[in-house]
Amino acid sequence: MGYKDNPEEQATGRGIFDCDGAHRTPLKSDYERIFQSGMVVLDTNVLLNLYRSNARTRQDTFAVLSKLRDRLWVPHQVLTEFWRNRELKSILHHHSTRAKETSLALDKVRRSAHDAVDRWMKDVRLKQDEGVTLRIDEGLKTLAEVIDGLQEIIDAQAERDALLGTAETHSDPVLAELEPLLQGRIGEPLPTGEYDKAVQAAQKRADEEIPPGYEDFKTKPPERAAGDYLLWVQLLKEAQNRTGDVLLVTGDVKKDWWHPKDGDIAARPRAELLVELREHADAQLYMLTPADLLKWAEELLDGLDVDKDSVDDLEQLREADRDRDDKTVETGWTRQSLGTFVEHLRVRYPAHAKVIIAAAANGGVVDRATVYDLAGYPGDRRLKGFTRPISTVARELEDQGLLTGEESFLLHTIYGSATEPSWATGFRIPDEAVPILLETFVEPGRSPQPAKGDGDPGDGSKPSEIERQ
Repeated sequence: MGYKDNPEEQATGRGIFDCDGAHRTPLKSDYERIFQSGMVVLDTNVLLNLYRSNARTRQDTFAVLSKLRDRLWVPHQVLTEFWRNRELKSILHHHSTRAKETSLALDKVRRSAHDAVDRWMKDVRLKQDEGVTLRIDEGLKTLAEVIDGLQEIIDAQAERDALLGTAETHSDPVLAELEPLLQGRIGEPLPTGEYDKAVQAAQKRADEEIPPGYEDFKTKPPERAAGDYLLWVQLLKEAQNRTGDVLLVTGDVKKDWWHPKDGDIAARPRAELLVELREHADAQLYMLTPADLLKWAEELLDGLDVDKDSVDDLEQLREADRDRDDKTVETGWTRQSLGTFVEHLRVRYPAHAKVIIAAAANGGVVDRATVYDLAGYPGDRRLKGFTRPISTVARELEDQGLLTGEESFLLHTIYGSATEPSWATGFRIPDEAVPILLETFVEPGRSPQPAKGDGDPGDGSKPSEIERQ
């Protein structure tokens, strides 16, 4: 009997969308369903944008969130990151900070113009009393007046956009609206044991570039870098306790969350995330940026009048964040910054400097036994917190202006082996740091250290506790 002779078999066979890599373009009805009966999860940037936005955007965002109040849910990791970042100048004083940055850039233009003209005048041997020099002086004076005027306009706008009352929590207008809106809609923190396992799992997933969050491990300390995965774990747990699909609203557009927009093909969630949520909670994952949330909410929810400028404002914030992310990936360590960092380590934490240099000599990794040997540790000493001095020195050098804050975290823990998956078996340094360290600190012709067996601590003893940042 042929296929056409059996319509029942035709209906029950595998369909074209029955594939882990498949993706259905969301329909209006999908978002309408989630707004009515699903779970709308807010990422940290959605909350922090309320400080960075102008007054109309803030008003429109709160109007949309209020309409979705019964559907909202915030992972505890988001709450942690919100309070960690809220008082940063780039958040709490976003408008004045951006105004100062722009004013400094204009001052740089002023100095560059003067320097360029001065060099030209010297190159062509112009005398101070020639007529052309008088016209040049007038031109530079006009340029200075234009720059002064631009700075006055920018400062005035920043003052108008400034959000007053944020210095004290009881007078903060954002907190005043968020508190009743999110009361009872924030998840519980992970228990200590689950948290530790999740941080370790985030590191292992990052090594294999399994989303979400592996991009952050290139630039942040492990526990901070694990933030996206911690959010994801909490989202999965909550989705298991609910019925309905999940909409994650996030301004994070890195490739460890999204398949990026390609021509006329819209950005969409990574297929691995779709599969993982489906397997854990039998739910479908949808994702929107804050700007797209406002657009869909105005179309689907009654009583909303979202200003197009509010959508554009949030879109510009997202583009600015993406530009900064791209810059972070491109900059990283230089010979000067890495040399400064290692020299500071040599003075304060010599064992850590030795481990980093040894890792460079061994192609970027160093095993646990070598760490004990270089540091002179007894066999029963724990390695818990071994990477913490790296974070300490990095923060201090950033405060001194010797680091930009865009350098990748310099020492990551390697977790697990086939027999003991919870062991911290060694450490690795970023690929970009290896050639710089070899050139600066490793003697030519020095042989790399011999590699130990995978997961072998080298001293016959098991570590008593896993290293955590």
